[in-house]
This record gives sequence, C-alpha cells and structure tokens, in this order.
Amino acid sequence: MNKLFPDVADNNYLGAKSAYYFFILWMLVNTWRSFVHFTAEDAGLNSIANLIIFEGTPDPNQVIYLFGSLWGEVQVLLCLISWVILIKYRSLLSFMYLIWLLEWALRITLISSWHGLDDSYRTAPTPGVVYAPYVLGLLSIFFVLSLKKSK
Repeated sequence: MNKLFPDVADNNYLGAKSAYYFFILWMLVNTWRSFVHFTAEDAGLNSIANLIIFEGTPDPNQVIYLFGSLWGEVQVLLCLISWVILIKYRSLLSFMYLIWLLEWALRITLISSWHGLDDSYRTAPTPGVVYAPYVLGLLSIFFVLSLKKSK
C-alpha cells in the first residue's frame, strides 16, 4: 500500500524500470491523443473514431463535438498531472497507473454497457474500442510492475 499511497510525494520511484519507461511511452501517445480530441474540429469523433455524421436542425454534431472536445480537455489535464508526476513526483507513479487503469476499465465495462454504441453509429470500427482490451492488459501488467521493487 505504501507504494500506491506513499507517505511522502517525492521523486524517489522504487518500482520496475520497465514500468517507468512504459509510462513515458504511454504518456507520449496519450498526450497526442488528448490534444487531438481537445483541438480537432470534430474532436476526432468522425475523422478517427469513425462515428457517423448526424443530420438535423439544429446541427446535433455541434453538441457532440462540444462534449468530445470537453472530454479531450479533461484528458489533457490528466496528461498534465501525469507529466508532473513523471518529472517531479515519481513516487506517485503507481497511483497514476491506477488512475489510468480505472479510466480504461470503466470505459470498457460500465460506460460501454450504459452508453455503448452499436455499429449503426459507426462507419468503421472505432480504434479505442478495438484496442481497449489490449490497453487494459498492458496497463494492468505495468501497474503490477510499478508496485514491485526494482532490482
């Protein structure tokens, strides 16, 4: 428990080095992905996630893009916190793994069961849906490694 919630938040990371280096790679990918959702005109929902473009008056896509962009904003802020931890407070790295792990686990369990979209809403498979189980597996492995004492 002390590795997950250390008494002191400092730059003394004691977990596996592979988990530290994977987290850097993870953050590079997530930072790019987050800025796409935050800044793209369609929040990446049509151009990347392959969601259909809706018809209607007023244009329902404006609301959809707004919420997609807000989601991207939250991702950017989570990335900012993660980068600060990587640079200044590495003892909290396992905790950040837990946060990202929960985000992806909830995405493919609760959120998909509450608000899941069937194929009629997509022009092709959504990369986030296709790769989510693999991401969850990788995050789980490196989370456990972040809790193990480095040799």
